[in-house]
Amino acid sequence: MAIHTGNLARFYSAFHHRREPVIYASTIVASNRLGLYRALAENPSSAEELANTTKTELCCVSEWLADLAASGYLQYDAASQRYWMTEEQAYALADKAGNAFIRGAFATWRNTKLFAR
Repeated sequence: MAIHTGNLARFYSAFHHRREPVIYASTIVASNRLGLYRALAENPSSAEELANTTKTELCCVSEWLADLAASGYLQYDAASQRYWMTEEQAYALADKAGNAFIRGAFATWRNTKLFAR
């Protein structure tokens, strides 16, 4: 995986300078537990394919994908109706070994009482 540090910094900075981290904190944690980010990082998928792969409800996955794509946290191709992640998005949202793993940042914020439990 070739991570462009400038793109990663822009993605991470945009994420932290919006109100979305508060809104998406529980969603990101739950999405990682369900394997949604990991599955999407490994293979661009339609909402139906992702729901089947992760054994989750299609209606919930469809709304989750549309919301994150509209916010710029995922990519979407209308012609193929497939969602995917850039390498930087995958590194920040799906790669637990990555130094930029956002879920770890939420755990740190929660443990330092910056987020309500």
